[in-house]
This record gives sequence, C-alpha cells and structure tokens, in this order.
Amino acid sequence: MKQNFINCCYFTAAFFLFSVFAAYGQQFEKHDDIVYANPNITGVGSDVVVYHLKSPLETATLNELENYMESLNAITQVDINGSDISIRFKGATTHQMIYPFIQRMELLYIYRNPKSK
Repeated sequence: MKQNFINCCYFTAAFFLFSVFAAYGQQFEKHDDIVYANPNITGVGSDVVVYHLKSPLETATLNELENYMESLNAITQVDINGSDISIRFKGATTHQMIYPFIQRMELLYIYRNPKSK
C-alpha cells in the first residue's frame, strides 16, 4: 500500500511538471504576422484599416457596430460607407494587433444570427 502511494505521487508530479512545461512553452510561441491576416481587411500597416463586407447589414446593426467600435480605446474613428467599414486606429497597425478587434466585430455584428435578438 505504501509503495503504491509513493508511485502515485511520482506519476502525479510527473504529469504536473509536464503540463507546466508545456504551458510555459506555449507562452513564448510566436507566429508570423500573416497568420492573423483576414481576407476582408485592407490597409494593414497604416492607421486606417478598411473592412469590406461581403453582404450588407441592417442599418440598426451598422449603428450598433459603429457605436461599439468607437467605444474601444484603441480606435479613434469609425466610418461606414456602403459595404466598407473604415476603422482609424491611434497608430500604425499589424495583423496581430487588429486581430482581436476584427474577430470581436465579426462575432458580435457581422456573423450574428439576426433572429437572436
């Protein structure tokens, strides 16, 4: 019984250490900027990024989207012209930097189910 308990402690410690080292390694994993690229985006590298809509959105949804994006700290101005959404950031952008903003915008407003409201 005592030997089984000690073996169990060794296995538990080994699994714990393995998961700690795996998580530590993932923190330092870097991807190229192009991994975060979105085919609907133009203007990356400047402070103005344009998102091109594939299909038109309702006016109410566009107004909600504009208010939401302007409330974010990194964005200074949002203009919507037809199927283009121009987003002005405080500085030059990279794909990795704007990825969270664009992903949130798509999930909350672009791809949402209109019947969910």
